[in-house]
Amino acid sequence: MMKCKPAELAPPDGASSVVAGKAKAGIWVRFETGALLGFATILFLTATAIMLVEGVGRSFFDESYFWAEEAVRYLMVWAFFLTLGAAGTAGNHIRTELLVERMPAGIRKAMNVLASVVGICFSGALLYASFPQIHRYYTMGMMTESNLDLPMWFLFLAMPLGATLLLVYYLRCLISVLRGEDPFTATHGPTGSEL
Repeated sequence: MMKCKPAELAPPDGASSVVAGKAKAGIWVRFETGALLGFATILFLTATAIMLVEGVGRSFFDESYFWAEEAVRYLMVWAFFLTLGAAGTAGNHIRTELLVERMPAGIRKAMNVLASVVGICFSGALLYASFPQIHRYYTMGMMTESNLDLPMWFLFLAMPLGATLLLVYYLRCLISVLRGEDPFTATHGPTGSEL
């Protein structure tokens, strides 16, 4: 009896493009859950450390840093917006599944398409709305209130960047639904309807 290794088997027609698409999605997911999530975590931990230093300074040394509150605010905003897409990929976006799970497969697919399209529209609206604000801050030359003197337009770049990451997530969801997969299925722990 002859044994074949899985690598030696020829893929069916069209399967190579699906494998290539999944490989590209895999690269994106690795970037999103690796480097991007790691950077956002560093921003969050930096904000936490600044808050702790500020708290200790106020409590024990009667000293406060004028820049600390502003630095924490913008670090948290950046950490939040950078993780919008990664949170969706990890299955951490809030979703009511009780009704969806009880529907027949065709209706469930239509609901998933609708959820993806609404997510795309929301992300697009968020992205579109962010540009006038950044342009206004850029043309006015506004700087931060503290002695950090950072340009406001740069700090508000978190909004279009986060909207783009969320848009990519929902586009991936839509493509996944159209391929017959359920991108919103929880991959970890019990969902609300299972509890």
